[in-house]
Amino acid sequence: MNKKMSYQELKKHILEFLKEHKEGSLGTCMDNIPRSSPVQYFIGNDMDIYIASAGGDKFKAIAKNPNVCLLVNTSYINYRQIKGVQIFGNAITSLEDENLFSEAKKIHPEPYQIEHEKDHIKIIKIKPTEIVYLDSLGDGNRIKQVLKNNSVVEKQG
Repeated sequence: MNKKMSYQELKKHILEFLKEHKEGSLGTCMDNIPRSSPVQYFIGNDMDIYIASAGGDKFKAIAKNPNVCLLVNTSYINYRQIKGVQIFGNAITSLEDENLFSEAKKIHPEPYQIEHEKDHIKIIKIKPTEIVYLDSLGDGNRIKQVLKNNSVVEKQG
């Protein structure tokens, strides 16, 4: 993707890509030890990301350091043939804010699942601060387009 997109174009491409997929890898860091967890996500308003999870150390990590990164990408063919989105943001969990269950239920594609599993799952909400979009499929162009502060910036990949 060679053409620099407008804010609205880039936002549209990012949302379309995120809606085409439902799985990603959530990066967290606790006590200077990074970790990556496979997750399923769904999208809320303002490109907020919601994750339903049974638990694990990612919740402890978010409690200590709310800075996270969600990576969603196509299959890795090689560094010149990949498409993906990295969402950097601040996370909060239902351990800190129980209202996240009702928020998640309103936007989850299967709201009864949230209700039915409420006693066994926890919710993570990510408020994006920066979203990096890369589409090098086809021509192999590695220019990343970054959505940040309602503007678009290009970075050489």
